[in-house]
Amino acid sequence: MAGDTAYKPGERVKVSGIYSVVHDDGKDTFEVTCVEGEHFPPARSGKGAHFELKYAATHAHRHDELKGTEARS
Repeated sequence: MAGDTAYKPGERVKVSGIYSVVHDDGKDTFEVTCVEGEHFPPARSGKGAHFELKYAATHAHRHDELKGTEARS
């Protein structure tokens, strides 16, 4: 695992962003978006897997530059 940026299925997402899903056998790695406050999903294949944070991103409704824009529409 990759230290502080690796998480197991079922753990709560602390940082929204793009995560690499890495299977324990190292095959079939792919990327997914995970949202802060949700849980990392289990791997369907039944193989052990973990999630590694690749790019952190602020959720649009929490970004200071975008707050209040829904009231202007």
